[in-house]
Amino acid sequence: MRLYAGEYYHQVAAFPTYLSALHSRLPDGRLRRQLLANAADEELRGTAHSELWLQFAEALGADRDEVRAGVPSAEMAEIVGQFRKLAAEAAPVKALAAFWAYESQVPHVAKQKAAGLRERYGLDDDACEYFDLHTTVDEYHSQVWEDEINACLAQGASAEEALDGIRIAARELWKALDYVESARVRQRETVVQ
Repeated sequence: MRLYAGEYYHQVAAFPTYLSALHSRLPDGRLRRQLLANAADEELRGTAHSELWLQFAEALGADRDEVRAGVPSAEMAEIVGQFRKLAAEAAPVKALAAFWAYESQVPHVAKQKAAGLRERYGLDDDACEYFDLHTTVDEYHSQVWEDEINACLAQGASAEEALDGIRIAARELWKALDYVESARVRQRETVVQ
């Protein structure tokens, strides 16, 4: 769990920068303001989500400063890089679709994680605050992205590009899970030997 907390911190901390990257290249308008509002939710309204993640990591015995200063694995760096590239270079509908794919699955997953962390690991409310928050906030964010994707499509954006954004985000998120699982197996094998 500490490995997961340390590695995935890089995605959590980078997410607002993806929003900023897309925001910075858009003309003034509703979509640009929606991106800024989401970034504010991530970093300014209440406790920054990266700080909430660090609370979770600390509850697992990780050192917050080491997690923050840690160098991501090559696998996690690639995941962060793919999201950054989408935000900085892809058509807006493709980047939005990737954000939607990421944030639309979070509420259900966060609810399950919070319950499991409390039941199986005995973690308290502070440790689970990141997950508790994301059971609701990302319902709103994913709905905003869905509305903005539909607006882009109504204005002639490519549905195939939107689907490609979803595919890329899903592939990258699966890579993160695969990496953490393979690292867990390697750790277990090392302990057994």
